[in-house]
Parts: sequence; structure tokens; C-alpha cells
Amino acid sequence: MANSLNVLWLAASLAAGLLSSASAGNLEPAAPEAAPQASQPAKIRTSPRKTLKLLAFDRSGQALNLQDFLAFIGRADMSKPADPRLSGIIVTAPDETSSAKPALEQEGDTLTLSWDRYQPIHISLPWPVNGEGFSTVWMDKNGAGYGDGDAVLVNEEIALTQYRRFKDSWRKRTLEWYPLYKPGAKSRKAADLAKDRMAQALEQKDPPARARAFDAALQAVSAAWRQTLFEHGLQIALNDRFNLPLRFGLVIDDGIFQRLDHYQSLIQAVKRGRANWVRLVFRSNPDDFVYASQRSFNEYDAIVKELREKGLRIMGAALDTSQWPRGMTSAVYAERVKNLALHYRDDIRSWEVGSELNGDWLGGVNSPFDPEQVHRIYSAAAAKLKGIDPTFETVASLYWWDGTAPDHEHSLFGWLKRYGRQGFGRDLDIVAVSLQPDDNPVGMALESIFERLNQELPGQRFMLGSLGYAEKDKLQGYYWLEPDDVEAARENLLGLLTASACAMPRSLCGGFWWQTLDQMFPGKGRTTGLYRSYAKTLEQLGR
Repeated sequence: MANSLNVLWLAASLAAGLLSSASAGNLEPAAPEAAPQASQPAKIRTSPRKTLKLLAFDRSGQALNLQDFLAFIGRADMSKPADPRLSGIIVTAPDETSSAKPALEQEGDTLTLSWDRYQPIHISLPWPVNGEGFSTVWMDKNGAGYGDGDAVLVNEEIALTQYRRFKDSWRKRTLEWYPLYKPGAKSRKAADLAKDRMAQALEQKDPPARARAFDAALQAVSAAWRQTLFEHGLQIALNDRFNLPLRFGLVIDDGIFQRLDHYQSLIQAVKRGRANWVRLVFRSNPDDFVYASQRSFNEYDAIVKELREKGLRIMGAALDTSQWPRGMTSAVYAERVKNLALHYRDDIRSWEVGSELNGDWLGGVNSPFDPEQVHRIYSAAAAKLKGIDPTFETVASLYWWDGTAPDHEHSLFGWLKRYGRQGFGRDLDIVAVSLQPDDNPVGMALESIFERLNQELPGQRFMLGSLGYAEKDKLQGYYWLEPDDVEAARENLLGLLTASACAMPRSLCGGFWWQTLDQMFPGKGRTTGLYRSYAKTLEQLGR
């Protein structure tokens, strides 16, 4: 198959091209370019189905059939044979107004992707980057999108698209951002390596060798982008103008009630780790769900008092995403939020009144609320809080899982497209992004997530909200760095994303590690390498 389709793959590669040198300074590889193709508006069609031919290679240069391809891009716990419906691949119209899951099939020696709604399409998918781990990446034919009958060398198209996006990020950060990004020697060296490897890949003719060369280029792009975001985030965090509003926090959830005999030393350790905020999650409290009784506050009163005495600011999480009871109504939830806010109005001025609102598990995984119910319940609570005191800070978090969500309606941007029109941003001060990279690969997608949020909610403030990786010691989802080193992946992700969050537009930084108690403070005064790594990152950021 590789020999017979050689011409097709080379033609597709040259058509994709790279941006002109004017778009990204010295990051343009010295190679011939095709003229960029303008994006076209999405056209809705119902038939016939459109088909894209795919050729993808693994690390050894072996062309992948359907099952091998799905295993290559799949989760560690994906069943065998892998299910194409769970591939994490989605197609979108170029204007990104809608998305769909395409069909993947094997037709003889050819791997095909087919769809029936949009033409042209952009494609996103999870992809393992050698030495870096899984990212969500894009293929978009230089922005023009793919049409029926196109043929794609997947390794090449991913590298071309991600490199173009990296160059665009570099240009904006060095020319348009405030404060402007000032690349250090390490970042410039990484960017130069990416440029050189892209040029080398473009010179390869044989498809397996070309795929390997573009894999090496993609690895260099990922490393350069990671270094750029970390360094720019560091520069912003150390800039005096941004010093006060930025927040770096850890989470105290209801696991604290198993540690009440030493909660003071635990809070002291949080402070010693240089965090300046705590996300305090209030338990479901089924005997008094709305917190109408003083007894419901007794233990929390002592915790809040200790946090404030240590100089830690508190974001109260009114209810964890997994604890929405089936019978909850707008009135009941608004009453809960009201009682919590009034009781702590002198000590807690920031409230997360909606947690991972676009999840499909709120109300119970067996019979969850529909998105309309969730938005209605959240909206009532946000309005109630602002009605009590407009100076209360309201926060809502959205769960990013746009490649792995069950449908467009529950994806972050599918949900936001609908409820943004219905007033989601009303009575809301901050939108937080919830990331779980083992379930939904992030990597090079981080900047794209925040850029899209800025487009959908102009003028809004953002931050990295709930963050975690691998609830158990053994990875079940997508790996970061290496598949078998969960602890190293956690430490790397926490440091990288904490700093990089500061380099996002209109961001307050953030990053509240969800399993703080279990993974940083395992008990009896002990701390872990994850805690020490986090403290070191915050020290670098000037905390």
C-alpha cells in the first residue's frame, strides 16, 4: 500500500505546506512552500458519505491497519479488539460550530475515515508523541480542511498542523502579548530544533521514512511549545503587575473528616508548600443538604478559621460534581448556596457554584440530569449568590473532554455554544477549566482550549480549575511521559500546567490538584514527591 499511494501522500503533504516566514519570524524551515488555502464556510450535506483515506505509521515504520491504529492512539485499558467508536477522533466544520464522531473502517489495505455532515472538515485525535506522552492534536490541511477523496499521511499532517499552530503562538506572544514573551536561550534552541526537523522531514520521499521524520519533528514541536508556555508563564507570574490576583491552590475535600485529629498540621503543610488559595469542597451532607442547621458547620468552622489564620484564601466549592443528588431542584440548590455563603460571608468571598457542568454524570451515572436541568439549577444558584451580595466572586468549572465526550452536547464547546447563548456568563466572574489528562489528553491542546474559551466568552476571566492524573497508582487511560511511571507524570504535569496556565489569555493561573489529600498528604505528617515538586514550582513562580 505504501508504494502504490506514494504520490498521493506526497501531493497531500505539499498541498498542506507551511505558513510564510512573515507569520513566525525565524521559525520557518528552509523548504519550498505551497500557497496557503483559505478556509471555506461549512456546508451541511446529508448524502452521500464522504471518505478520507488514511495512512499512518508506528514508531518502527510499520503501516497501521485499523486495529493497530486504534491500539496506537488508544487508552491503556482499551478493550481488544479496540472499538472505533471510542477512538477519541472527532471531525468538525472549519468554523468549529459543530462536531461529530466519524466512522473508521478497513477497506482492503486502506484505512478510511468517513462522515456525512460537513465538508470540508478538520480532525482532532489523541496521539502519542514520542518522549512527550499523549496530546490531543489536529489535522486541518493548512486550514482549508479535507474533502471527499482526499488522502492523508497522518504522521505528516499532524506535525504540519501543530507546527503551524506553534508558530502562530510564538508570533502572538513575542509581538502582541502583554507582557511580551522574551524567549530564553533554551526556548530558542528548542524552536530552532523544531524548525530544522520540519525541514528535514519535508525532504524525505519514502512514506515510512517521511512518517518517522515527521514524528521526530512533532516531538521537537511539542518540547518547544511546552518550554515556551512554561517560560512565558514564569515571566508573567514574576511580573509585579500580575502578582496579586494570581492564584495557586490545593484542594481540601471531604476526606478531611477522616483527618480531623491533625487537620491543623495538614493546613500548615499546605501553607508551607507556597499555595495561596484552597479549594474547600463542602460535602453532600444528606441529613441536612441545604445546611440549614448550625451543626452542619461545626467541623468546617474550625477548618475555615485555621485556613484564614494561615493567610490562605478560600474558594468554596458548593457541591462536588459527583455528588449531585437525583432529586435536586433549582430551589434546593440555591438554598444550599445561600446558606453556605451567608454563614461564611466574612471568610469566603469566592464560590464555585457550578462544578464540571457539562459532565454526563451529574445526578448519577445511571440516570443523570439532562444538560438543560443542570444549567437551570446552576443559574439559579449563581443568581441567588449575586442577589445576596454582588461582590461575591462566582466561579463555574467546565470539563474539557471534547475528543472523548459521549456527544457534542456534553463536550465543553458544544455545551458552551448552546448555553452561552442562554446566558451562561451572566452572574459569573470566572470560568475554570477542569482537566484530567489521563482520560482526555491535553499536551499541545492546552493553548487551543483557552483560546477557544476567549472567543466564546470575550471579556471573561479564566483559570485552570480542578486538575488530576490517574486516581490509582496504575494508569488506566492515556499516558504522559511514559506509560509506566505514574508518579513522574503527575509531577511533570502539575509543574508544567501550573506555570503554563499563567501564560493563557486573561488567566488567573490556578490549578487545584484534585487528589491533594491522597496524593500529597498520605497521612501521619508525611508528604510525597508530588507535594515537593509542586512547592518547587511555586517557588520558581515567585510565591
